[in-house]
Amino acid sequence: MTTTECSVDVQAFIDEQAFSPFQWTILVLCFLVVAADGFDTAAVGFIAPSLVQQWGVARASLGPVMSAALVGLGIGALAAGPCADRIGRKTVLVLSVFFFGVWSLAAARASSIESLTVLRFFTGLGLGAAMPNAVTLMSEYAPARIRAVAVNAMFCGFSCGLAIGGVTSAWLIPHFGWPSVLV
Repeated sequence: MTTTECSVDVQAFIDEQAFSPFQWTILVLCFLVVAADGFDTAAVGFIAPSLVQQWGVARASLGPVMSAALVGLGIGALAAGPCADRIGRKTVLVLSVFFFGVWSLAAARASSIESLTVLRFFTGLGLGAAMPNAVTLMSEYAPARIRAVAVNAMFCGFSCGLAIGGVTSAWLIPHFGWPSVLV
């Protein structure tokens, strides 16, 4: 009895198929992750005037808070790739969304500049891990003929998140205070 080995080139298979409902789902979910990333990245800018007023701090003292998430974002992006290669992109993407969600909720309960800075740094770690994994996941699932369009459409989520964040913050802050933006 002999066995015949059969190998499948997954990328060639994906390239030969139409863009499926499963791929649309990946596009929409990655778009939403990147939109949440855009919203959260700009969140401190939206809440800064309220922090100055409520905590009575100087605008200059918000510098570390404003940059903490961005520093975390850079570190998270660097660490996420090798981690995703080991345990899988979907797993790292889900964990990073959970991570930035939990730390953003914790940041909403911050009571000082120092605690907000630390919590925003941890939020940034999750944000940084999410973005490159969403891009790579979308790239891996999209057929080559429309890969650039799919990735760019997904990446538009960042700008949408920024824009929605501004509009939403303008309504949330007067009604529920600055923590509502982080929630």
